[in-house]
Amino acid sequence: MKRKGICLAVIVIALLTCGIIYFQPLSLSDIAGENDQIKLLYCELGVRNGEAYVDPVDYQDITPEQKRAILALLGEHPYRRTVGTLFSKNGAVSGLGSETLSLYVYDDGSLIHRVTLTSSEQIVVNENVYRMKTAEQKQLMEQILEIIR
Repeated sequence: MKRKGICLAVIVIALLTCGIIYFQPLSLSDIAGENDQIKLLYCELGVRNGEAYVDPVDYQDITPEQKRAILALLGEHPYRRTVGTLFSKNGAVSGLGSETLSLYVYDDGSLIHRVTLTSSEQIVVNENVYRMKTAEQKQLMEQILEIIR
């Protein structure tokens, strides 16, 4: 009987430890390094005269100074896993909001990471949906756009 109680306690402690580790904040600065190439796509979404529209703006030529500034910003904005992150393997987001900013990270011409910031609390990193506070995402999008414009 004592042995079952000890085993149960060990299992509970292990599950709690895994849960704490799983929900720790993650850093966007881990997605790109100094030697990687970054490309951005900003999209404004909405409805005009009853018709849906998407206005994309492509930012392909990012200078090394802009890249360093963007990398520094990414390190200041943590994001978190959710229970839904385990089951979100297709990057589908509900309630995108009116803006998205996608960062594409390339290493030697190969896409290695894709991050999509939205104007909701959802962020997509490599086809998995995570959570970032809406105000933080909005601020991060504005700061990145300010750097590259």
